[in-house]
Amino acid sequence: MKLYEINSELIALLDRLEPDPETGEVPAEYEEIIAEINTLSMQREEILQYLAKLALNYRAETAALKAEEARLKERRDIISSKEERLIRILDRECNGVTTDLGVATLSYRKTSRLDVRDEASAVAWLKSHNCTSAIKIPEPTVYKTEVKKLISAGQEIPGCAIVEDRSCSLK
Repeated sequence: MKLYEINSELIALLDRLEPDPETGEVPAEYEEIIAEINTLSMQREEILQYLAKLALNYRAETAALKAEEARLKERRDIISSKEERLIRILDRECNGVTTDLGVATLSYRKTSRLDVRDEASAVAWLKSHNCTSAIKIPEPTVYKTEVKKLISAGQEIPGCAIVEDRSCSLK
């Protein structure tokens, strides 16, 4: 029997226990109704205990999964830092020259990034030259991609410079 069916049966049985409004007598099958109520109550209690056990089991499983996630994240971070360290060693030894290493090729590509040394003067210049798309509002900061476009187009913005760099990848 399902929990909602047990609850409905219990309500129906309790209604049958009501004394007769005209005579005030209790029903003749009073003892049988009470026995049925007790049986249904025990079934209901078993179902509720089962549901509580399920909930506790899911809680424990969730905690175990959370701990496993933390353990795996820590392991991933360690392995990732080892990889980065090895790539730095390869980069240092190959000294910017594309190298076929047999199992992989260490290659380089030219990259550039914007280095904002004096953000206040850069923001002031961008505001005065109506380049508001290159600053963030409410607190003014520099949108590096927009400022990089301006510098690449020939503008000279105080406090900003394009720094030539290189990135290393192993494939």
